[in-house]
Amino acid sequence: MMKPQVLILDGDAAHAVAMMECLVKSGYEISVLCQEKNSYGYHSIFAKRRFIGPNSHATKDYSQFIFSLIAKNKFDVLIPTSDVTAEFLSRNKSQVEKYTNVLMPEIDIFMKAYDKNKLMALCEEKGYPHPRTIDLSKISLVTEALKRFPYPALIKPNLTSGARGMTLVHSYDEFITAYPKIHKDFGECHLQQYIQQGGRQVKIQVFTNESCNVCYTSAIWKQRYYPIKGGSSCCNITILEPEYCRICANILKDIGWVGFADFDLIENPETGELLIMEINPRTPACIRSVYKSGLDFATMIADSSLGKSLRNYSYCPGKRLRHLGFDVLWFLKSEKRFTAKPSWFKFFGKDIYYQDWIKGNFASFFYGTIGNISKILNPEFRKAKSGI
Repeated sequence: MMKPQVLILDGDAAHAVAMMECLVKSGYEISVLCQEKNSYGYHSIFAKRRFIGPNSHATKDYSQFIFSLIAKNKFDVLIPTSDVTAEFLSRNKSQVEKYTNVLMPEIDIFMKAYDKNKLMALCEEKGYPHPRTIDLSKISLVTEALKRFPYPALIKPNLTSGARGMTLVHSYDEFITAYPKIHKDFGECHLQQYIQQGGRQVKIQVFTNESCNVCYTSAIWKQRYYPIKGGSSCCNITILEPEYCRICANILKDIGWVGFADFDLIENPETGELLIMEINPRTPACIRSVYKSGLDFATMIADSSLGKSLRNYSYCPGKRLRHLGFDVLWFLKSEKRFTAKPSWFKFFGKDIYYQDWIKGNFASFFYGTIGNISKILNPEFRKAKSGI
């Protein structure tokens, strides 16, 4: 029998390869859509078919390409690996499902999670832990509430990925000066309490069934990240965080979300409380540590897309994941390079894995690293990833 066919969208990233590794072991055949050949996904040994397409941010060109691709080729499941492609599948779900299967909520439910301002409003209404937030679309810019807000604070676009558009302001005067351009470039925004550095950065993963009930959860502690001010994980470890897994699962139930979601949380070092920051509607870049801990979310997504029952999994935390390329950059920039815990110099161990390196997958590592170097040399990419 022919194996079920899965197409991975935005397959350039290293976590797309981790997803492919799991799906191949689970009996799926993988095709990957990339933006360029110098990428992790395009050269992965796990990909049976490889396609080059337009940038997923180019809405019209990307849409035309995708519908042409899925009309001409047989794919049983489409899985996104970026916010942009996740939103594309949600927004075009009914049309996409004429050709294949996707596990994404309808766009109105999707936006309740993806819109950071709507998420904060839900947390406020339900009493979930979150930073103090003001919706700037519903308030006069000269109101006393903005003048009395506990600065420093972050101006955050409601719809953006990573730290794009986020701006730290230290006073009301700085806010009034900075806000007009951010609003012009990124659309509606909110003002949010700035959480001082020093606390943990934690990610929570939740998979829910069609009744919005939790099936599996996991947690990742980002122990090092690049850029150092707060960027992508370059060293993380899977942990137990049952209380916050329960909170995140309840948020998804309130929203009506079905399938996979990933939460970003930041610990307030003054109180020790973890605060909900945002929801990512796809698997995060550092997800391979969770796979190695026993939870194969990639296969859960594919199986559920096809209406199959979930397989049995057991979560065993304590697996560490490093991104070799970004961890080298962290070492060059950090003042804690020789005192960091865990030690930067421990490269091997039975519970240590790599985000950008999988055994037998050297071409993927080589070309993906070249692609990363090209991005880092791009001033616009550096600006987008520079943090606040």
